[in-house]
Amino acid sequence: MAKQLREIQTVQTELIKLIGLDLAVKTVFKNTHTLRLTKVGQRIISKSYDNWVFESPKLNANNLINLLRKMRYPYYIDKDKLILYTERDAFLAKFAGAQGWLDGK
Repeated sequence: MAKQLREIQTVQTELIKLIGLDLAVKTVFKNTHTLRLTKVGQRIISKSYDNWVFESPKLNANNLINLLRKMRYPYYIDKDKLILYTERDAFLAKFAGAQGWLDGK
């Protein structure tokens, strides 16, 4: 778990550097333990990177835990949409459906 937390914090720091804005991690990400973006972070990242939008699966604890385990790159989720920033994840989510992808089907 400690290794995963260090990797997440490294990705957060590197992404903020790449954006080129002087922002706090809490402005872009929900917290320091996940790659889930805030609304502000989603707007900033979407301007610079390709993204794929899907209908959001249920926003429940099980799905949030699955995203935490699965994701190695930033993502945004709310009750209406799931936004992915990697082509591989987007392909799998489109192929199996967002909920099926999260469930590993």
